[in-house]
Amino acid sequence: MDESSPIPPKSSSNSKFAVIGLLLLLGGGGAIYALTRPAPQPETPRPLPTAVDAGQAVVPPAPSLAAPIELTPEEPDAGQPAAAQPARTRVVYRYVSECSGTLTDPAGVQRTAQANYGALRACYERELRQNNTLRGGLTAQLKINASGHADEIRVSTPMSSRPLVECIKGVLRRLSYPASRGGCALSEVRFNFSPRE
Repeated sequence: MDESSPIPPKSSSNSKFAVIGLLLLLGGGGAIYALTRPAPQPETPRPLPTAVDAGQAVVPPAPSLAAPIELTPEEPDAGQPAAAQPARTRVVYRYVSECSGTLTDPAGVQRTAQANYGALRACYERELRQNNTLRGGLTAQLKINASGHADEIRVSTPMSSRPLVECIKGVLRRLSYPASRGGCALSEVRFNFSPRE
C-alpha cells in the first residue's frame, strides 16, 4: 500500500468573495459618510469680560409698564385704640326664597294635578310594563309664574326611572295652575304610585 498524504479539503472560493464584498461595502459606506457629513463648525470664542469704569458703565433702562401709583399714607382710626376694642364679627343668616310671590289659590295646584291624575298614572303604567317592581311616592316642586304655568319642575322620588320622571314633568308642565302674585311662587304636589291589584 502506498501511503499518500491526505487531501486537504477544498475551501470555497465563494466565502472569500463574500468577505471581500462585505469589507468593500463597509469601506464604501464609511467613505460616503465621511464625504457627505457637514464640516464641523469652528467654535467661536466667547468675548472675555472687560473691566468698565463705574462712571462709563451703561445701565440698560428698566422696563416701565405704567406710571407709578402713589399711595397716600394711612391715617390713624378716629376711634379707640385697637387694643381697647375687641374684634367682633356679626354674622346674619337670612333665608331668601327663590320665588317671593304667593299663589292666588294654593290648594288649587293640588286640585289641578289631581284632576289630571289619569295622564300621570298613564306615565306610571307605561314604565310599569318595563319594570314590574316600580312603586313608591313622588313629590314634584313647581315654580309657577304669574300666568299660571310651571316654569320649572323638580321631581324627587325613590323610583329609579328617568323616563317616568320626564313623563311626569311633561304632564305637569302642560297644565294651567292658579296664577301667582308678586313674582313666581313655589308649590308642591305629591302622588303615590303602586300597581293595581
